[in-house]
Amino acid sequence: MGNSKDQSDVTLFNNQRFRDTDVMFKLSLLLLISSHLVASGKAEMVKNYFYGIVHKQVDWKDAFTLCQDAGGILATIMSPDESQEAREFLNTEKAKDSESPCFPEFQFWLAGQRQNVDQPNFCNRPFYWKTPEGEQDMPFTDWSTGQPDCGWEVEGCMQLNGGHDFKWDDIPCDAQLCALCKIGL
Repeated sequence: MGNSKDQSDVTLFNNQRFRDTDVMFKLSLLLLISSHLVASGKAEMVKNYFYGIVHKQVDWKDAFTLCQDAGGILATIMSPDESQEAREFLNTEKAKDSESPCFPEFQFWLAGQRQNVDQPNFCNRPFYWKTPEGEQDMPFTDWSTGQPDCGWEVEGCMQLNGGHDFKWDDIPCDAQLCALCKIGL
């Protein structure tokens, strides 16, 4: 569906929207601004990351790469607090942005993937967080009712599903969704 240099929108934690052809530039600029605000005492750092949305529908592998190119990772959710933060951020975006290519479904890739998803018969394998550093266990889960179900024996990746209060759902890795990135400060 095009390369990562195509024009895309990125929405960040402060609900500012930027249009540019270089996702990394936008997120790097926000990192610089955020760091300056904290250093100058105009903002308080309560966590060491923020969420960003890449408003471009891509498959899981491209989402993983886009977030990495932007200086972050495809989002991992490690606790109930992080789940609530992501839900609040995405609900705010859902309420104000009907023009996003993420609509109407408002579904977002997460870094979750079944172990050995590229091999046959992966449906009985557990999910883990895939990051640039490798695999990480999931100390917390927030699956939608009845999930994961490995529907049609092809659902090996994970999404946040806006139709189910941003609970987790498994989905084929080649589906076209927007990316939820987690950017460290």
